[in-house]
Amino acid sequence: MSMTSPSTKSTPTANSLGVSSSPARNKRRSGRRMILQFFILSVVFAVLVGGLTYVLDPLQYYRKSTWYSPVFTSEQRYQNPGLVRNYSYDTIILGTSMTENFLPSVVGEALGGQAIKLSMRGSTADEQYKIASLALETGKVKKVLWGLDYFALKDPDEGADAFFPAYLYDDKWWNDYPYWFSYSAYENFAKGMLKQLSGQPGQDIEHLYSWHYGTKYGSKEVLQAYDRARNTEYYFGVNEEPMERVQDHFNTYVLSLVERYPDVEFIVYYPPYSILRQKLWLDTNPARYHNQLEMKTWMFEQFNRYENTQVYDFQAESDWTYDFTQFKDLSHHSQDINSRIARAIGEEDERYKVTVDNVAALTERLAKQVNTVMIAGDEARSVEVLLGEGGNPQVFSSVTLPDKEELMVPVKEFASLTGITTAVDRGKLILSGKGPVVEMVVDSKRIMVSKSKEDRIHGIAKSEMTLAHHPYIAGGKTMIPLVATAGILGYEIQIRNPAPYTYQYVLSLPLRQ
Repeated sequence: MSMTSPSTKSTPTANSLGVSSSPARNKRRSGRRMILQFFILSVVFAVLVGGLTYVLDPLQYYRKSTWYSPVFTSEQRYQNPGLVRNYSYDTIILGTSMTENFLPSVVGEALGGQAIKLSMRGSTADEQYKIASLALETGKVKKVLWGLDYFALKDPDEGADAFFPAYLYDDKWWNDYPYWFSYSAYENFAKGMLKQLSGQPGQDIEHLYSWHYGTKYGSKEVLQAYDRARNTEYYFGVNEEPMERVQDHFNTYVLSLVERYPDVEFIVYYPPYSILRQKLWLDTNPARYHNQLEMKTWMFEQFNRYENTQVYDFQAESDWTYDFTQFKDLSHHSQDINSRIARAIGEEDERYKVTVDNVAALTERLAKQVNTVMIAGDEARSVEVLLGEGGNPQVFSSVTLPDKEELMVPVKEFASLTGITTAVDRGKLILSGKGPVVEMVVDSKRIMVSKSKEDRIHGIAKSEMTLAHHPYIAGGKTMIPLVATAGILGYEIQIRNPAPYTYQYVLSLPLRQ
């Protein structure tokens, strides 16, 4: 019988004592240490980056730069809060890109103060309200110069609020972390410092946001923009907001500030656009065109209830709006016009200051310009046709300018104006009055002229003439040359230029036929 030897007695193994599990435990401990170290390093790195941002302060958000030359960014929604908090001023300039070419020194001299420009290109009224509120809360503001565009009162683009740096517009330091870790802020700062180190002039606060220098102005740029926009803007009218919503935006974002700060003077002006901007709205988006005319009057009525407001309207100033050498496209004008605006407001120029007595006349003047404007070569001009001295301008449903003297107008409307009769005889268009009779054919410059109806009937003494511009059909209307036709029919025609860019064609009734 075998017996178990003491030497074979079971003993604890390394595995049973857990010795073999030590590497796994060590691995877990090592992992936790790495995570902790990474967390500590991340915190340290974040503190260093945040601290560096606080010290360098690329946007001058916490303080005005003193130990390095200021570096400004053209990202206005990010730069403006720092300007408001840390720069000296008593006058602020608000608005869209129409206000970017103001020179603060010119505005300050004209209005009697120290101005700072807080423009935001493409901004809506709620964005302008935010920067205005931030400035007004400092207590430094005595005057506000506000270029108020109608389209700024429309609904903001969908999703636009998501990109607005609202954290820069409040007084909570703990939500500034997007600024602390902003790559773009450092990128712009580095570019600005490199410019300075290389001896290139940096952007100073006087010309901050201005796009005047290096911009091309002129007829070519305006007319090309007009041709492009005619093909792209038709769909805008489908999404035009009702007036009630536009008015609500005005009350919420503009008038509320006028009410809240009665000791601050609010100077509001309607920026001038090229006359073709207004014409394009009328042709492609009549709802917007008529709404903005109505809104100008309505806004003045609201402002006029408060003693701390002034309103100026520059949109019917034809010396500016017809002068394409002052525009880079349909809307944006030169620095020269911005300076003229500032000086006109400083002088309280009665030509532009809106009052109860002239508010309707200013709107009517603009509407008249838009209804009569047309393109002649590389310029725009208002064209009026009058029957007799002192006659009222005649409105044609369609007018074109084939050159700088002739007008093409619908034959039926021409006949109604002059009292002649029209008829069609074997493909010929017959125009006759108390004197000569004209026979013309569409798309032919050759016409036949008889001295009277009787001569034509009897085929006596017909003479052949050649027109500079042939009749043609457009939009279902037969268009004829007004000046040439009226002259042949015996009317005296005077072409007058009573005002810059305005031409009057005065047709005098023949005394004898």
